[in-house]
Amino acid sequence: MKNFLIFKTDRLGDLINISPIISNIKSHYPSSEITLICSKYNSSLAKYYEKDLNLIIYKKPLLFFLIKNFQKLITKKYDTLLQLDGKNHSYLISTFVRSKNKLCVKYIKNKKIFGNFFKIKRPNFFLNLFFNYNVVSYEDYNHLDNKKFHYLNLYLKLLEKINIKIFSKNHNLPFKNPSNITKFNKNYILLHLDTRWNEFPNEVISSLIKKINYISRDNNLVISSNVGSNDIFENIKHEFSNYDNIEMIEGPNLNNTLNLIYFSSTCISSHSGLIVHSAAAFNKKIIDIVSPKIFNELDRWIPFNINYKRFDINNFINFDFDLKS
Repeated sequence: MKNFLIFKTDRLGDLINISPIISNIKSHYPSSEITLICSKYNSSLAKYYEKDLNLIIYKKPLLFFLIKNFQKLITKKYDTLLQLDGKNHSYLISTFVRSKNKLCVKYIKNKKIFGNFFKIKRPNFFLNLFFNYNVVSYEDYNHLDNKKFHYLNLYLKLLEKINIKIFSKNHNLPFKNPSNITKFNKNYILLHLDTRWNEFPNEVISSLIKKINYISRDNNLVISSNVGSNDIFENIKHEFSNYDNIEMIEGPNLNNTLNLIYFSSTCISSHSGLIVHSAAAFNKKIIDIVSPKIFNELDRWIPFNINYKRFDINNFINFDFDLKS
């Protein structure tokens, strides 16, 4: 039996983004054991994968974490370690783990210091010595070949380095017993307004109101917020409080957010990671409305084999959304 250790101690969408890594390992080695080191934040989502994964939740301080998990991380021997979150603590923990193969993404970024550009590498030279395989990602989002550094594709290339056949690049999310929590039957449009919308120019809200009016002419629309809500959501809630075909859902928990996505036909957000990656897993149409600052960066994050469109926040009002599923 093959033993794998995977590091993914970041956010919810990032975890779903590595679901093809898990499924391809299981397809290649059906009896393999996979241990995932996740964050406290994304552990609530990691539990949906518990059929395929053993979970270790990373908590600071680092020394306490190593002592608490001494048997799982120091004494146990793994066949393959995959460092997939790019976090310095994960690179450091990897040096203590016994594994035949240690694989990671090496991130290279040009940083200006005192007027001069220097290449900053993660992991650094010393930590990189503990990894026997890596793939390189240049963290310049204006790179002429930006899509070459698509993150999931880089992770899959790591599997290929240890001769694991890639059966599928599709996202997946085990989600049992879904329940429709809206007043609509199904096939509504889901618009998720999180705190990123607060960062956009003031005129965006007027454009957003016009767009909501346009979308709701021929579609049922569910508008959700992040936990704790935000100013734009509250303004939109006030504006559309009496519309029969618009339902406002404030701060749904994780399970309810997944239910909202599952029963929708199209998901619109400002690239909320959980929305985009779980929508990909549920095979929904996805529309991103984002700042031009991250427009190119998202080339590296978009799931494979999906129906996806992206619009600049400054001119999305001028585009007609094709909302047919």
